[in-house]
Amino acid sequence: MILFFLVTAQILFAQDETPGSTEFKVSGKVKSEKSFSETDWKLLKEVELKNVNISCSPKKEDIAKVVKGVLVKDLLDSVKFDYENRKDLNEYYFLFEATDGYRVVFSFNEIYNTSTGKNLYIVTEISGKKITESASGVLLLVTTDLKPGSRNVKWLERIVVCKAE
Repeated sequence: MILFFLVTAQILFAQDETPGSTEFKVSGKVKSEKSFSETDWKLLKEVELKNVNISCSPKKEDIAKVVKGVLVKDLLDSVKFDYENRKDLNEYYFLFEATDGYRVVFSFNEIYNTSTGKNLYIVTEISGKKITESASGVLLLVTTDLKPGSRNVKWLERIVVCKAE
């Protein structure tokens, strides 16, 4: 009986123990896939944010006093998108997917032509601890949503570049 409860508890809480990713890949409508790791993040300008909600749930707050990150659009600038006409990019969107299957979507224009793009980060450090040492792995963080946390993604594994059909 005790064994049953232990096994059941382990299954119920397995979601919280999903191994964190330490890198992610960009694929889809790109000329060639590209992987990003800590080495790549270090090449970009890092921004320091204070008192930020790093929760991945709109129902819960998890405020970190100091968070460092790089802008997603700065990372994506090194990716060559596969398109014929520049106007085609108006139909592109990005599917951000975590190792546990959680997904969020941002349009190309949302990232490149609105304030959301200036507030969408890949977190590199939380409270002095590198994200590669964290249980949450790679964390996508948007700081300007009306419902904080609803589009944050922990364990980010891939960004798929898609075109609306």
